[in-house]
Formats: sequence, structure tokens, C-alpha cells
Amino acid sequence: MEKRTVIVTGGNSGLGYQCAKNIAMKDKDYTLVLACRNPEKAAKAIQDMKTETGNENIYSVALDLASLDSVRTFKELYKKENFPPLYSIVCNAGLNRTPLEYTKDGFEMTFGVCHLGHFLLVNEMLDMVAEDGRIVFVASDMHRPPIMMSLTAPAFTDAYKLAYLGKNEKPSGKDMNLRYSMAKLSNILCVYEMADRLNAAGKKITVNAFNPGLMADTNFMPTGSKVKKALISAGSTMVAKLTNRYGSGLTSGKELAKMITEESFAGVTGKYNDRGTITKTSEPSYDKKAAKKLWEQSAELLKMNQDEMIL
Repeated sequence: MEKRTVIVTGGNSGLGYQCAKNIAMKDKDYTLVLACRNPEKAAKAIQDMKTETGNENIYSVALDLASLDSVRTFKELYKKENFPPLYSIVCNAGLNRTPLEYTKDGFEMTFGVCHLGHFLLVNEMLDMVAEDGRIVFVASDMHRPPIMMSLTAPAFTDAYKLAYLGKNEKPSGKDMNLRYSMAKLSNILCVYEMADRLNAAGKKITVNAFNPGLMADTNFMPTGSKVKKALISAGSTMVAKLTNRYGSGLTSGKELAKMITEESFAGVTGKYNDRGTITKTSEPSYDKKAAKKLWEQSAELLKMNQDEMIL
């Protein structure tokens, strides 16, 4: 295999770490770049991963998806390192905020990091991705949340409302509860729209979505005391298993890595991989008009210039 580089956002812990580790173990011609906010945690993850895999080609480049300046600077930092050709980007980093918080650019934090930050990153880096490269967005089956949260699968209507939630008026309880669901629905709409645009441009780069399931064994769980976290983890695991939404960092990390390393995914694009099985998403996620609107509004919100909009 020719030497190639894979970027994994949030690759210092949880699902991202397990994904990167499995790619690093697959072949030492893979170079892993962990795109992370915290340099100390990234350095520790690199040492651990080198020890576990025997692959010395593991590095980090600073990236804060809650800062557009950081996302735009990432490309220049990356290029200075002269890594092997860029083969894949795994858009893994994410969060699910309980109180309303905003990014450095004033966007609602969950939508800003999960969707807008990754949307900008991929568009910025796309001209460097190999002809047969692979892009994966980590989505979630929470794009169609349990019935107790929403009677129907939520549908996208307006990116400005999601980006500036709570800025102009007090948001409804439903809008607050569905912030993560809408961010992950946006990931899926983005995947489908990007796949169509890549195809129309004659590019063979593939782009897909991955659902890891509800992972109670990662640091994505809420913060708090050890007792509180243990209770939430146990309860979440039970509900996830009863509703067939269960996943783990170990098992889902392996399945996510396969989307980068395995020949079975060559040429597969515009699909949703649910913990190892290609399946359908919610009906609203196939709304092409909504996907196009989300794409265009995202570019407007990010004030993207022509050089950043290859598609």
C-alpha cells in the first residue's frame, strides 16, 4: 500500500481514539493525524497509540471546531508538516451541550461544532484529498430520536435558526431538546448533498455517514460525580439495548475504521452505516431541497469565499 494520511477529529479519546488506533494497526503505511483542541491530551494519546499499535506515524495538529479561525488555520498547519498524501478525513469530534453555549463566532455550540465546524473543515481540505479518498461524518441515530423526545422525526427548515438558537428569543423546550438531533440530521443531509456534488463534479472521492450507537463507555457521557456518571451510564446502556441503539467505543471504533481501510467500502458513497450495516435514515433526511438549502446557508453563515467552495 502507498503511504497515506488519515485525519481524525477528536482522535485523542473515545470513538475517535479507537478508530485511529484500528487504522494505525491495519498498516504502518497509514499516517494518523489527530486533530484535537487540547495539545496535552493529544500528546498522551499519541504515546499510548504508538505503544498499542507499533505504528510510529502518529501526530497531532491543533484544531478547535468551535473557532472558525482555528479551522481555517488548520490547513496551513497541516501543510507545513509534509505528511504523506491525504486519503481520508474522519469527522468524529462532537458534543451535546445541556445549557445554551455559543462558539467563538456566536453559533449555538452543538450545531456549530458538530455541523458547521466540520462542514468548513472538509471544504477547506477537499482539494488535498486523494482522487480515491474517503470522507466519513460520524452521525447518530438520534437524528430520529426516541418517541418520548419527538413524535415525528425532526426535519430541517433553517440553518440560521439552528445557528442562532436563543439569540433573539427564548427557545422552546422542544428546540432545546432537539439540538443534538438536528446537528446530526445536518451531518446526514450534508453527506447526501456532498456525495451528489462530488459525483456531479466527476470526483471519485466518497463520503458517508456512520452511526456508532449510544456509547456509554466513552467520555461523551455527561460530566459529574463518579456516582452520577455511573448511574447515567447504566441507565443509558439499558435503554440503548432495549431500543437497539447500543454501541461501544471498542466495537464501533473498529467498524468506523473499516470504512477507511477496507476494500469493501471502495466506491461506496452517500450511505449511512449503522454499526456495520448499511441502512436507511429518516424520511426528512432524504429531502434534497432541504439538503441544498442547508449547504447554501452553511456557506453563508461561515462567510466562505470562492476558494473554499470547490463544490
